Parts: sequence; structure tokens; C-alpha cells
Amino acid sequence: SGTSLPTFAFGQGYSVTSLQATSVFATIANDGVRVTPTVVAGTTDASGNYVPAKDQQTKRVVSAETAKEIRKMLESVVSANGTAPTAAIPGYRVAGKTGTAMRFNSKCSCYSGYTASFIGFAPADNPAYVVSVAIQEPQGMHWGGALGGPVFAKVMKFVLQSKHIAPSTTKLKAYPLTEAELKKSPIVK
Repeated sequence: SGTSLPTFAFGQGYSVTSLQATSVFATIANDGVRVTPTVVAGTTDASGNYVPAKDQQTKRVVSAETAKEIRKMLESVVSANGTAPTAAIPGYRVAGKTGTAMRFNSKCSCYSGYTASFIGFAPADNPAYVVSVAIQEPQGMHWGGALGGPVFAKVMKFVLQSKHIAPSTTKLKAYPLTEAELKKSPIVK
């Protein structure tokens, strides 16, 4: 329709599942190589034998250099000046993105209610895990960073600790956010 293009710019008019969005973040964390998502590691046949899932297909969809730059941008979201400082985990570099979506209501053909989300990965300097949080129809505050960020931090901290993932050994280099910083940046040519 005539309104689709402008509304795409701020995230309305299309939808993706949490698995699809998480797959995008896993691709960025994996240096631009997409691994086909699976939801099971394997199955048990009628005889009780474990059958591992087939090997996942991989495909490069973004250059490693581009993925690295996007990871740096996503880390700024979790910085003190970002939109989700509550997603930070002490000792680990974390990268992620907030989401605040108006929900389409087919009963009235209008938008009503929200989905608040946060998807991220850690450690950002050596990604090991991706966690996606989606909160449907939050009451009151509905911002992804404020609601999804803290849930992400608790879940990811548990995963990192239970899987014995070492803390980050490098510090985040702040991504250029001002015009003067951008002019000095090697990514602006």
C-alpha cells in the first residue's frame, strides 16, 4: 500500500518471529555466517536410540567486517548512554538491541498494545550465546530496554555462569556517536 514504505522505516508493516530475529543476531555474532536454526538437538527413535539432528546448513550472508562493525554498534545499546544499560552483565561485554512494537489488532484493523523485546549475545568479544526476550502486552511501561533488558541480563548471566564462559578480557571501544567522532572513524570513507 502507499503507507507501507514509510512505516517500514520505523518498524511497522511487517512481522518476524522471535526465532527469525534471534537467527539474525546469531548470524551477526557468528561473523556474518548464518546457521540454519534448529529447535532440537536430536530425537529418540521407537527403539530408544538417540538420533542427533542433521548438521545445520551454513551460508555467509554478511561480510565478517560488516558483522564486526554491527557488533560494535549493538554493544553501544548496552552502554551507560544506550537504550538498554539494564542488559549489561558485570565482567562481560554484551551486545543487543531493544524493540518496542505496536501490536496490530485484526479485530479493529488498528494498533493496540505493545510487544517489548530485547535480543542480545555475549560475550560480545567472543560470542557464545544469543538470548531473546519478548514481553507481550506489558501493562504500564512498554519499552524494550526497560522491560526486556533486565530479563535478558538475568537469563544470560545464568547461561554464561552455568556454561563456565570466561568473562571478557577486552574493553569496549566506544562507537562513534557524534559527527566529529564519525569523521575520525575508519568506517566512514
